[in-house]
Amino acid sequence: MAGAWMAPPEGQSIWSQAVGERGGENFYESSLYWEAPTDNSRMAWTGSTWVGQHADNAPGEDKWRGEASFALKTELAKTDHASAAAQVGAIWRSDPADGCGEGGIEARAMAGRSFDRDGRTFANAEIAARAHAGGCASTRIDLSAGFRPDNDWLAIGQVFSSEPRGGDMAVHAQVSLVRFDRGGRGLQIGLRTRLDGDEPETALVIGLWGRGFA
Repeated sequence: MAGAWMAPPEGQSIWSQAVGERGGENFYESSLYWEAPTDNSRMAWTGSTWVGQHADNAPGEDKWRGEASFALKTELAKTDHASAAAQVGAIWRSDPADGCGEGGIEARAMAGRSFDRDGRTFANAEIAARAHAGGCASTRIDLSAGFRPDNDWLAIGQVFSSEPRGGDMAVHAQVSLVRFDRGGRGLQIGLRTRLDGDEPETALVIGLWGRGFA
C-alpha cells in the first residue's frame, strides 16, 4: 500500500475480492489498484478498477456495476518520517447518480507519517474531490494505520468512504493481515463492515499484493 509514499521502483499492484451479505442477499466485489513508475522518481501513473455484483437492484437493472480511474501521482514533499503527494486524473463509473454523467475528474491529496525509525508503524490520510459531468460533485476520505513487526507481516486498519450505488455514499471499516514472501508479494485476509446504514454488510476480503504487474 503506497498511499502518500511512492511505490517501489518496479511498481506495485493490489488485487482484492470481497464477498458479503446485504439485505439477505450475497454481493461480490473485485478491485485492482496499480502504480507504475515514470522516468521521474517523484512521479508515477496510477490506475484502479472496481466491479461489483449486487442483488439489491430494482427489476430490469443491471446487477453489475463498474468504476475506473487513471491518474498522475506526484510526490510533493518527503522527509525521513513523512511524505505528502497529490494526484489528478480521470474517473468513470457505470451507474452515476441521476442527472450526472459517467465521466469526470478527481483530485486527491495524500499525507503519511511513520512513527519509528524503521517506518514499521505508520498512518496515512487521503481526501479526494470528484466532479462528474452534469455538475455533480462528491468527496471521499480514506484513513489507514498499519504496523509491520517484521518483513513477513503487515497488520492494517482502514476507515474509508465509497459509493456502492450511484449517489449512495457509505462509510466502511476494514482490518486486514498481509503475509509477504521473500519477493515482496503478499496475501491479504481481512474483514470489512459498514459503519453507517441499517445493517453492517460484513464482507470477507482476500487480496494479492504484487511487485510490478505480475
